[in-house]
Amino acid sequence: MPEIGSLARVAPSPLGTTLSGSLDAYVPSVSKPWNARRVAHLYRRLGFGATHAQIQQGLQMSPAELVDSLLDPAADLGAPDPPFWAGYTSADYEANPDSVFTHRDLLRRQWFNNMLQEGVQAKMALFWHNHFVTSINVVGCNAYLWDYFSLIHTHAFGNFRVFAREMGKNSAMLVYLNGNQNVAGNPNENYARELMELFTMGESNGYTQADIVELARALTGWQANMYACTPPYYDPAMHDNTPKTIFGQTNNYTFTTAHNLIFSARAEQVSNFITGKIYKNFVYQTIDPAIVQGLATQFKTGNWELLPVLKTLFKSEHFFDDRVMNASIKNPLESMVPLLKMAGAQQLTAIPDSWWNAIGYWSYQLGQEILNPPNVAGWPGYHKWINESTLTARWSFSSNVAYLLTQDETLRENLRATAQSLTNDSNDPALIVSALVDYFMGQNLDPVHLQAAIINFKAGIPENYYIDGSWNLYWNEAPYQIVNLLYYLVRLPEFQLT
Repeated sequence: MPEIGSLARVAPSPLGTTLSGSLDAYVPSVSKPWNARRVAHLYRRLGFGATHAQIQQGLQMSPAELVDSLLDPAADLGAPDPPFWAGYTSADYEANPDSVFTHRDLLRRQWFNNMLQEGVQAKMALFWHNHFVTSINVVGCNAYLWDYFSLIHTHAFGNFRVFAREMGKNSAMLVYLNGNQNVAGNPNENYARELMELFTMGESNGYTQADIVELARALTGWQANMYACTPPYYDPAMHDNTPKTIFGQTNNYTFTTAHNLIFSARAEQVSNFITGKIYKNFVYQTIDPAIVQGLATQFKTGNWELLPVLKTLFKSEHFFDDRVMNASIKNPLESMVPLLKMAGAQQLTAIPDSWWNAIGYWSYQLGQEILNPPNVAGWPGYHKWINESTLTARWSFSSNVAYLLTQDETLRENLRATAQSLTNDSNDPALIVSALVDYFMGQNLDPVHLQAAIINFKAGIPENYYIDGSWNLYWNEAPYQIVNLLYYLVRLPEFQLT
């Protein structure tokens, strides 16, 4: 069993400016071929993994075509259809208060299922959830929770300036960052501070305390009654209708014009901060300044549209560099949901509620509770995901997900069919294990750990059946052998990287 310190053998060194590649479109070559690993890399970073069939389809496209085929449909999805309880007020819950928590569970399960089915939109919404943070434990109102959920899906690939403005009058955000207490004559600075520090410009990056106070005055007027759980509204009487001085410019700024000012007067700060955050989440923790500067220039000159920036990044030769692949530490959901995806769980008529409830609980135990980040700064991620406690819990919970694969006949047969397809129906355990390791992990194991993987796969079947060639993937035990292999793989340091 590997120790936590063994992560060092696969932990990537900072890429810095030494990483090869630019924002030019990736063109496959002999030294950097378009292969299954690069297709899977794109699917892992943009979503939650790919099936063998999706990888094979991706290989038939050019890299740019595959990126477009993933991003364009995701951008067109918009918000999911609202549930029946989306407009419930507090009065609607009085007769059945337990349904408050039932409806929250329904929403979490819906998001988990979207991670499995759509993948790309759910991944991008998760990124924005960790950027424009709110918490249901503070917000309280389920209708507000839905409004927020809808907003981060609607604008996930759209215009960021519009996104930031709409977030400021979102009911959940008004409650979470005290917009309700921000009124003329008694401004509350909480949202104004986070708007500049966490949502647009970055900490201490082009603004002063005086700017925060003046911006707070400009943002007055929007209200949301969390106790009644009624829709948000604008009250002109609560808006400070007098001149404000922000970034040295004096005007009678309103909610909208104050947001616009941030993007016009501090375009450099906004463009670098947001594209840097996108880079750190989808590429690598250590920013490559030249790459981010190129993205930032496109972002600000492109009127703050997100989709073109994302396409440039994911089509770039930089993104497909070998040292970017398997260089990020998985978040808890990335250590579990892809196992279902790669086993073909999206083909099931419905994922049992108990499975999603369990995965939600396991993710919470690992520090990633959906709809309830720890604070306004969100989950810090990267190395913070793993310590002596969470690493061993990851082994356990990922193993639990692997066990779920044995509980459904469709998934068992999917595992068998995947192994057969990957190996041309081979009966060579070494070849099968190598192919499955590549499929589930996207990288090679050193000889010692590969041999241990083969032993775990073969366990339970007498060696003579392998020696005389009578064993094959049609045996009833084969799907369980694949799961037994997964039990070993999820405990390897390499598995924690994506």
